[in-house]
Amino acid sequence: MSTDAPMLDEDRASRLRALEPRSFIVEAPAGAGKTELLTQRVLKLLASVAEPEEIVAITFTLKAAAEMKHRILESLALAADPTVVSAGLAPHRRITLELSQRALAASAARGWNLLANPSRLRIMTIDALCASLSRQMPFLSRFGAQPRMAEDARLHYREAVRRILALLAEDGAGEGDGFAEVVADGLRHLDNDAARLGGLLAAMLQRRDQWLRHALAHGAAGDEEYATHTS
Repeated sequence: MSTDAPMLDEDRASRLRALEPRSFIVEAPAGAGKTELLTQRVLKLLASVAEPEEIVAITFTLKAAAEMKHRILESLALAADPTVVSAGLAPHRRITLELSQRALAASAARGWNLLANPSRLRIMTIDALCASLSRQMPFLSRFGAQPRMAEDARLHYREAVRRILALLAEDGAGEGDGFAEVVADGLRHLDNDAARLGGLLAAMLQRRDQWLRHALAHGAAGDEEYATHTS
């Protein structure tokens, strides 16, 4: 018996568990079949929902979203072909075929016609999901018009800084939750040059992926210390 057999059995069991309607984190190297597993999960969910729009698959890039949608539609098209038999397929492809057949049955029973209406599959980037949500909430988003993607967001960073500084100026130093004092300290350090402070803060916003987690960790530690002193 191969020494790899227990590991292969564990891998198969893990892949089956990942198809259950629960939360999972899948970590695997390139070429390990993550896209196939995600395809199977979407196909299985399609057999259990009332409308396909209830399922949202989010990717980071347009290329990944297109590949994911192509993989799902390809699996559905294969399941719709009466000449295809599962006996000649690899084990993981047999699972995909069975799930695709169930998804097609649900599509036919509920009138989705997914192969003719692939746009009902919500497979999109994070940006596209956020844009779709904002379009559904025109009053709450306060856009006043259809939102669009900005390739250069520096103008928005400067506007965000301008608004927060104006808000803190209205509150006045020494009041509120302490942010006004921080701004006042920054202005003293820069010889009261508000324009320079605004530019530095806007530049920080542009690189927030480099420092935000440290600031949040520091804030959490500060909150814990405050709670200890006041309890």
